[in-house]
Amino acid sequence: MALNTLKGCHLVTADIMLSLSSLPRNGVSSLTFSPGRYANGGQWAGFSNQQVVLFQTLQEALREIDLPETQDLPQGVSHSQLCICVLGSPLPYLSLLLEAGQRSPGDALLCLSPSWLTRSSSSLLVHKAVMFDLGGRTFLSNFDPPRRVTYFLSCEPWAKGEVSRETDCPSGGSGPLGQFWGDVLNTRVLLQKAKIHCPPTLALLMPPGQMGLGEGRTGGVKVVHLEIGVEEWKNSIQNEVDAFLESEDVGGSERVVLRCSGGRFVGEATAPPVYLSKNSKDEVWAKVSYLLPQLLPGEAVLLEAYCSPLKPGLRVEDRTWEQYTDCRPQVADLSFRLCAILTRSPLDLPLLYKLVCRVGVSTTPLSHGHSLCQSLETTLLECGFTDPGMSTSLRRLATDTSLSCFRVVMETESRMTAEDRGGAGAQTDMIGVDLLFTVNGSSIIPVVLGFHPSLCLHSSLLDQGIGMETCDSGIEGWNRGTLLLTPLIRSQCYLMQGKTILVVGAGGHSKKFIWKAAKHYQLKILLVDSDPAHFALQLVDHFLALPDLPDHRRDEQHCSSICDWLSSSGVQLDGCVCFWDDCVMLASMVCDRLGLRGPPTEAIRIAKEKSRTHKHLLGLLSSTRTKLISVEQPSGQADGLVELRDCERRDRQQNGMVNMEGDSMRAMADFDRGDLFSEVMGKPKTASPPSSFTSHTSSFSQSFGTFQPTAPLLSPSPSSYAVPCIHVESSLDLEKATSSGAGGTGGVTVGVVRFPAIMKLEYGAGAVGVRKVGSLEESLAHFERIGGDLREETDYPGIGLCWGNAMTLMEYVGGTEHDVDLVLYEGRLEAAFVSDNGPTRAPAFTETAAQMPSGLAADKRVQLIHAAYHACLGCSLRDGVFNVEMKMTEVGPKLIEINARMGGFYLRDWILELYGADLLMSAFMVSCGIRPCLPSATALPARGHFAGVMVVVSQHLQALRDTASPERLRRLHNEGALRLNELADEDELISGEYEEPFCNIGIRDAHSAANARQRLLALCQGLGLHCPPRYDLGYFLSHFN
Repeated sequence: MALNTLKGCHLVTADIMLSLSSLPRNGVSSLTFSPGRYANGGQWAGFSNQQVVLFQTLQEALREIDLPETQDLPQGVSHSQLCICVLGSPLPYLSLLLEAGQRSPGDALLCLSPSWLTRSSSSLLVHKAVMFDLGGRTFLSNFDPPRRVTYFLSCEPWAKGEVSRETDCPSGGSGPLGQFWGDVLNTRVLLQKAKIHCPPTLALLMPPGQMGLGEGRTGGVKVVHLEIGVEEWKNSIQNEVDAFLESEDVGGSERVVLRCSGGRFVGEATAPPVYLSKNSKDEVWAKVSYLLPQLLPGEAVLLEAYCSPLKPGLRVEDRTWEQYTDCRPQVADLSFRLCAILTRSPLDLPLLYKLVCRVGVSTTPLSHGHSLCQSLETTLLECGFTDPGMSTSLRRLATDTSLSCFRVVMETESRMTAEDRGGAGAQTDMIGVDLLFTVNGSSIIPVVLGFHPSLCLHSSLLDQGIGMETCDSGIEGWNRGTLLLTPLIRSQCYLMQGKTILVVGAGGHSKKFIWKAAKHYQLKILLVDSDPAHFALQLVDHFLALPDLPDHRRDEQHCSSICDWLSSSGVQLDGCVCFWDDCVMLASMVCDRLGLRGPPTEAIRIAKEKSRTHKHLLGLLSSTRTKLISVEQPSGQADGLVELRDCERRDRQQNGMVNMEGDSMRAMADFDRGDLFSEVMGKPKTASPPSSFTSHTSSFSQSFGTFQPTAPLLSPSPSSYAVPCIHVESSLDLEKATSSGAGGTGGVTVGVVRFPAIMKLEYGAGAVGVRKVGSLEESLAHFERIGGDLREETDYPGIGLCWGNAMTLMEYVGGTEHDVDLVLYEGRLEAAFVSDNGPTRAPAFTETAAQMPSGLAADKRVQLIHAAYHACLGCSLRDGVFNVEMKMTEVGPKLIEINARMGGFYLRDWILELYGADLLMSAFMVSCGIRPCLPSATALPARGHFAGVMVVVSQHLQALRDTASPERLRRLHNEGALRLNELADEDELISGEYEEPFCNIGIRDAHSAANARQRLLALCQGLGLHCPPRYDLGYFLSHFN
């Protein structure tokens, strides 16, 4: 309805349109409702016509995208604690509801009336809703007890409601925020302050505005205040209008645009703008003067210059049949405008979800409801712009402008009070930006027309499946997963608030981020550690000091002490987790004792001992129905190498091998070797010796704490990823294996292990003591050296010596090295992230460089993920966050080792910044029995590229005391010049033969991995960290080329 037709009924009509904006255009009276068609008729008894209309609107929308109509909720359909709720019309957020239903079935709800919701204390509860499930199915559901909303959105006809104001529920918007950003005048003033182009505008405002706008000019926007009941202002206002029409701002335009803003003129169904000739001053003033008396406080009349959209380029004329027959149709000039849909990341960063175009005839204004959307590239080609470089430049220009707009939104809201935002949990998480390209002299510039909180998302839902994880939109610029990422993350953080979690083992300096993050997430942490003066003591809620915690012969006693402490303190524990490698076994025992979710103790035992991991996986041959290989012995290895006599133990001591009845995991537990998988294979179980880890498992824990290794049916057996290796506790082990082996093609063998091979500490960490050996003599020499240098925990704290200094001899495999960080819940892969490692330092195998995301081809990344995932399942690691070290060889992935805890070093921070997913929070959630759901397990879009290098004291001591001092590195980190991960304290600036990295320095580049590496190398040269040839960062980083 044009403004010039609103005589006498403008105010009433505006209110009616706002209340019915999301309903079908043919009106309520044309809709017929048959209760029995969708649900039992009784469920709809007494419902209002508006609820019926919205329900029918949903059915029509589902049919349009070829999805089944809503049914009654069948028996057996379950849901989790997650609850994403939309109140209002089904159209604006239909794509989000469908995507959420696909990724987390039953946890996306649509409420068609505020009466379906109630408030209880600070929580928002749902009693009735349409539930979205797999495959786009929907069910009309009643909830008794009601479900607690974990994320809330509202839209027309209740967009201005304040249902969630008095709750602490996370909300992706609110009535006040929708009103604020829907006010065109507010938007333009803020954008002009940020130097973002908007149409030159004259605003005639009835004060006060939402921001208390004063009179004056902000960039191209001039605000003039009106006065109520004073006639003299008309002449001055008319002069302002005439001056605007004659100004240079409007000089290049033939037309002006007239619209209203604020108050009743915010919403999707407000009257469209009117386009007038700037030369018809009398007509312009007549329209303006008609509207002014009808304004209420906070509303404004806007007169703006018409910005001509980018004109089509030269077309190549082809001879067509119409030319020969004189029937050539007249070709109208085309114009287009863009709609960018943006979302807020969990780290409060703007993300582009979609960028689409609206195309139409240049003489007709474009609108969302009357034009189809298509890609920018297609639009430019149709308009005659065939240069690919121009297409790329315009896409970048539109993207950067849109992202800048959302930054303005976030910065503005950060300065608002909770009352102004509409609630403590309210913020704008997604918004649509309308813009167009116009020519200014010889430059093409983007001009922002306004914001639309949900209209852009609604109108860009093209066909079935768009927005779902497994489908492609067909439109460039659509970033899979960004729409649902923040609603899921905010929901999960909300569910975790106030949870009480036991952390076993505080770790060292590199783990200090855990305690700050736990405070940020509002978690209550109970910490157990051996150091009564640990720095984390002041950062947690409760602390238990067990001085003999490193003595793992007493783990059963420690487990009892921890459980008694918890019982006596009256603490209700929600979860138990471990981030320190030395304590993963004890944490598993505590979970087992208390019936908490976590990996079974047997699985941790297998993962903890590197050689046992590989032997165990080599025994997973169920698909071939062949005789199982013992999980303790590789094929061809004598029993005598495992069951050692007393004289052999004395020999180990003489060779420097610590022999503790319990320090070695072999001495601690001798669990069912030959018949470990008899139950899985369907064979009768035989009696096995009792384990020293006997636990009092509750019936609750047995549902997920039972040792159940599994092998895939559709993928290769995990045995194909394992590498031949032997467990070494004495030189006798190597010598006996040599005498039983024979030479093989391609190298000398020791038993089943061919040289060259890798020798490493069986329970080690940080690559300390790792060497490549080419013969039996070299392996014996290295074994003797380790036995003399690294005997017990005090020789090198934190690398696993508290478990003993037994070693592993593993066959060396070539290829590239990678980390695969996994999140598993009930055996399901919830998230996987792959990173690349550079060449290790010779002769040791300490890490030098890394990059993320991986530079491998997509199919190779998938192979690594599948291999890591099935290796974990093969070891019965079904619940938790795990770090799997892999190699990609010419014949596929090979396993190095499984770390049955969250990855260390820089991995958590890089993943959080690139993908918005926090491995730390995922570990906490799994321990509490909450599924850490993400929009995609393996295809989240990365926000840029990280490259990083390790700084080691032996090579960088001088720089660390001068040009790259820890203080300077922290300052550069705070300034955003680099990403610093401190792995050791400053008092550890001591060089030695065996060392771990002191810190990691990384650079994130938004556009390419090559740029990240180049910038990193240049930075390190300036810091004095590039020291060729002894520590050649250029060589390390070139590995990724």
